[in-house]
Amino acid sequence: MYNLNSIGTFQNLPEIALHIYEGNLKALQTALSDGLDINTELELSKFTKVTPLELALIKDRLDVVQLLVEQGAELNAPVNPAFLTAVRYGSEQTIRYLHQQGARMDLLNRVKSGAYQEAYYGGAKNIPLIVELGLDIRKYGGKTLRTAVSDHNIKLVHYLLDQGVDVNYNEADMVYPYRATPLTVAARQNDLTMVKTLIERGADVTLAEKDGERAYTIAVASKNTEMADLLKSLEPADFHDLHNKLHTLRSYKLPAALTSFLSGENLRVKLPANEYGVDYIDFFTLTDTIEMKSGRQKLLRLSAEVGNYTDILIVWHPGSQKIGYYDVEHQEYAPLAKFAEFMADPGLYMTRILEG
Repeated sequence: MYNLNSIGTFQNLPEIALHIYEGNLKALQTALSDGLDINTELELSKFTKVTPLELALIKDRLDVVQLLVEQGAELNAPVNPAFLTAVRYGSEQTIRYLHQQGARMDLLNRVKSGAYQEAYYGGAKNIPLIVELGLDIRKYGGKTLRTAVSDHNIKLVHYLLDQGVDVNYNEADMVYPYRATPLTVAARQNDLTMVKTLIERGADVTLAEKDGERAYTIAVASKNTEMADLLKSLEPADFHDLHNKLHTLRSYKLPAALTSFLSGENLRVKLPANEYGVDYIDFFTLTDTIEMKSGRQKLLRLSAEVGNYTDILIVWHPGSQKIGYYDVEHQEYAPLAKFAEFMADPGLYMTRILEG
């Protein structure tokens, strides 16, 4: 069996791949003399293809890497830059060699991951080396900070912040299309220690994600009272003032019955037994409701939690004056009923939601 780290384990390898795996320079030189296309991918399996250089970097065969580079291997392929593979799998010597040969550090691979992120996936040991070689960690390290927070890697979080990475980094990517900040990521992880650390390092507790979620509202929805109390104490008092909230929500034209319900103490609506296992809907207090948008439609998020369905949000749509729901996964809104109708039989409407 041939182990190629995170690429996989293979029972057999093509001849050229085997030469690279074993570091057989003589056989590779013969293949090159016979016309081997140095940048053609080697098919390891139906779904796995790698270039000779990529395979050499995965195995950290510096002698093979040097041979391939000398023979013209592409260092800066648009979706497979050599430097990124090296910092994930390779040694310092290999990384320095590629840098000296002109491998660019600032490119992204096919999944839009950069050098710092790839080094992190490889155990993070090469991150300081990338800094030394000159790739601006303040510009390119934000995604890695957010990942380190998600992984509870507090030591690396401190290192990245010490290097000047923005504690409030919130660029959208495939993992966080809703523009999460390190603080909102920590709140979702229920990591109070990380939340406190980020606050001490200057995190903005008021910064909201694309859908309006703040670290505080995430903590409320997660029923993490200690975290919610801490974050509330650091937010502006206006955020939690009822009169101020009513003024802010004037354009939503909330019916008196809905305002009264959200201002009360009984914010859990229990549902009858159903095949989907949704037992309840927990609503936010009026002051904690979240303004959000679906396309051009303005919505007000009312629910803190819908049973075990984290992708379902109960919302208010001011245009139709109806309760509706927002599907987070598919980013779709659909109307349901007037507030009084919804409250008269919430189980019926939940079933309609879950049955599409």
